[in-house]
Amino acid sequence: MHIGRKKKALVHIAKEDLHLDEESYRQILKGVAGVDSSAELNREGFEKVMKRFQEMGFKGLLPFSYHAVPKGRLIPSDSPQGMEAITPSQQDFMAYLLEKLKWNEGQIQAFCQRIIKKPEAMTKRDGQKIIIGLMAILRKKAIPKRRRS
Repeated sequence: MHIGRKKKALVHIAKEDLHLDEESYRQILKGVAGVDSSAELNREGFEKVMKRFQEMGFKGLLPFSYHAVPKGRLIPSDSPQGMEAITPSQQDFMAYLLEKLKWNEGQIQAFCQRIIKKPEAMTKRDGQKIIIGLMAILRKKAIPKRRRS
């Protein structure tokens, strides 16, 4: 499955930020991910390309890389939209975050039980709560521990 337009835009932002000419950019795409265009990138290829751009000096869009980028808008608690079924993009993003955490099934279910009082997310609001929680855990892990004096 190919990446979405936001990830393609991020690839192009990194290209501009690194002042890459078209030939160098295409060589990186071909050498790192085996594609000729960002439109052909899948999630794995996107990760490889972004890692390479970071090695080249791309810092990302935020001043502090451990701050998560908000995904969409928050669903108000009284909105009936929150009761709709979880979306595929929420499921994909949760899978991505869980892959980064390397949790087993038991840890995932325990986390869901603690956050939403169910073994898995079924509604948009549930998905939103789980995503926010997982992003907070990843952000906390990314912050270097301060040495105690």
